[in-house]
Amino acid sequence: MKNFDNSNPLSLNGLEDWMKQFLEDPYLLDDYQFRIDLFETQNEYIIEAELSGYQPDQIQLNVQNDAFYIKLTDCEKPPNDTVLTERVVTLPFELEKKKIEALFRNEILEIYIKKNEKRKKKKSKIKIKVL
Repeated sequence: MKNFDNSNPLSLNGLEDWMKQFLEDPYLLDDYQFRIDLFETQNEYIIEAELSGYQPDQIQLNVQNDAFYIKLTDCEKPPNDTVLTERVVTLPFELEKKKIEALFRNEILEIYIKKNEKRKKKKSKIKIKVL
């Protein structure tokens, strides 16, 4: 991208490098950032996060009003709650009353938010099941 000549829109100098970088990582995430995808099915919303290199005990999941927080901590260095990175997913409804399940397998975190089911207790912390 450093060689891209933006003075001439038809210049191909550097365009190939830019396309390669875009296709490999369209969001240009840094070493501590992670990808998130959001899906919707008939019965639930699904948040999927790619957490390569992280263990389940390094992941903290919390909800507050309409926001879902995914925090990655450093368990090797005390204190073990040092946040390395955090992503927030905001949805158009309150999450604290929704039934939410989280699964972690093959370095992928899957969060299932049921559309029609509610929790008995209003909680902000979500437990992760490891498969």
